[in-house]
Amino acid sequence: MVSKTQKKKFKPSKSSRYDDKIKRVKLKVRSEIDLFKWQRFNFHLNDYWIDPYLDSLTRIDYRFVSKKEFVDQYEARNIPVVITHVTDEWKANKHWTNEYLLENYGSHLFKVGDDDNNNNVYMKMKHFLYYSHNEGLKDDSPLYIFDSGFYKSRNNSSSKKKQRSLLDDYKVPRYFNEDLFKLTGARRPPYRWLVIGGARSGTGIHKDPLGTSAWNSLIRGHKRWCLFPPPTPKELYDPPMKPYDHEGVSWFDQVYPKFKVRDQHSLQTLGEKWGMIEVIQKPGETIFVPGGWAHVVMNLDFTVAVTQNFCSSTNAEWVYLQTRHTRPKLGQKLYREIQKLGKSDPSNYAELAALMETTQFIPRLPPSSSDSSSGSSSTSSSSSSSSSSNSSSTSSNDVQQILKQI
Repeated sequence: MVSKTQKKKFKPSKSSRYDDKIKRVKLKVRSEIDLFKWQRFNFHLNDYWIDPYLDSLTRIDYRFVSKKEFVDQYEARNIPVVITHVTDEWKANKHWTNEYLLENYGSHLFKVGDDDNNNNVYMKMKHFLYYSHNEGLKDDSPLYIFDSGFYKSRNNSSSKKKQRSLLDDYKVPRYFNEDLFKLTGARRPPYRWLVIGGARSGTGIHKDPLGTSAWNSLIRGHKRWCLFPPPTPKELYDPPMKPYDHEGVSWFDQVYPKFKVRDQHSLQTLGEKWGMIEVIQKPGETIFVPGGWAHVVMNLDFTVAVTQNFCSSTNAEWVYLQTRHTRPKLGQKLYREIQKLGKSDPSNYAELAALMETTQFIPRLPPSSSDSSSGSSSTSSSSSSSSSSNSSSTSSNDVQQILKQI
């Protein structure tokens, strides 16, 4: 909740100028929506919290579970998990408050989306916080900071040091400190993001790019997640939603209820049948999302988080196969660098380098495969593809069931 004192801080004397800037940003980010229709569905009147018993994802304690245990039990098996106590010693706990961000980064620019030409759209932190605690409280799907360049200064050289200090406010958890994509240098795609937004903001249903896995650490607020195992047909969890958009809140409002309907014959819900996992992520919790798992995220209140995608020895084979398919030059760079590691550090990487050599005999993926299956090795990839194939006939009725109700 925001106190009256805090609200005053987000009610500047020049609020009319702030409102004008916000309007311009809205027009750029979502030009298809009339300025007067950002609240047309009145989603702010709905309660999107769920009963705690629906949160069924396993939680492990970072203080007592070793990296090897995590890799063996979760990463290597491609199983999501919530990790507690990762952020206990982070400076972000003290720094990433509304007041601190406003005072130290109020005039700094952060990305809130893209325009119709795929150009980045930025907003000053002070304008964003003002929006989030005023107009954004009622917008159906509010503006959202999702910035991969949050540590870069977009103002002037004097602010560069302060902006980079955001990187010092958190530490990559030891489970995820192996970073093979850093070997690709300048070709490396965006991989870490500062994520800030109010209730109902979030990300629509998707799979993370290039087969990478991800971790997301929440500092403030609560996030609601739904995750689907790799064999789940895309047309089932990501159906057309017109006239609704592809935002997370639209998914939870329109698609999620269909997964809770219980079949009269099997007595299973669609969510139970396809292994849907529900999570309420709390402050201080980190969620691990394996590659190939489709997921949708919606903030339940004002949240501040950091998230990163990664490629490790465990998922490198699958990531390479996906990268080779969609970004061939980047894939070849990753392959060459891992081969070099196999020679320079054989005790740690000779086995991985040899495994990567075997991928050269695997045919390139057909265009539709990159979103239909996943795994941390070619073996698991094949089994996932087989599962998807075997389930296609049984899924058609489920897909039709969802499409009829939207």
